[in-house]
Amino acid sequence: MTSTLQDIQQNLYSRKKTDRVMWFSMWAVLAVASFGIAWFPMIYYCIKRRNNHYARQEKLQKLVQTKLNIKPEQSSTEVFKPKNAVLWTLLTVLVVPGFYLFYWLKKDLQEHEMGEHVFLSEVTKAAEKSGVPLNVQSFATTPSFPVGKYVFLSVVSCGLAAAYWLYRLFNDYNNHFKMQWIIEDELLRFLKEFDKKSS
Repeated sequence: MTSTLQDIQQNLYSRKKTDRVMWFSMWAVLAVASFGIAWFPMIYYCIKRRNNHYARQEKLQKLVQTKLNIKPEQSSTEVFKPKNAVLWTLLTVLVVPGFYLFYWLKKDLQEHEMGEHVFLSEVTKAAEKSGVPLNVQSFATTPSFPVGKYVFLSVVSCGLAAAYWLYRLFNDYNNHFKMQWIIEDELLRFLKEFDKKSS
């Protein structure tokens, strides 16, 4: 097994720490039981898991591109920009930054998935050239939610729509991680076969 493949395997093992599945119901109960104090760790971990997942994905894509000798297209080269989890958590005390954060986290995930779509297209082309079968399909687990509708519902409900928005965020990221793991497992299987064929 080549060192690059070992690095890829190590990257996939690390997803237990980086891709945290968070349950909205548990955090909602904690927030109520703690009179709102649990809100801060909840938002902090939402941002932190986004940062950790994107950083891991960026490394994984570079490792796979190196392994398959893929020259990445400009559109597939994700430039990871972490958000300061502590700062943005504290800013949610103010209403407008809090609503912006929720909107941004959702939009950001959609853009991340678009970048992954381009990356998987590149890997699929490399697999076809190699003759080693690869069974992955691009995915988009994050449904769109128009910002106008979000703002309208938030105003009409006096901010209660934020709870629904947060619920959607939890589920969108959870679904993204689960789909990502399926794709990564198949990608690892393919890369092992590719490694055997190349050696």
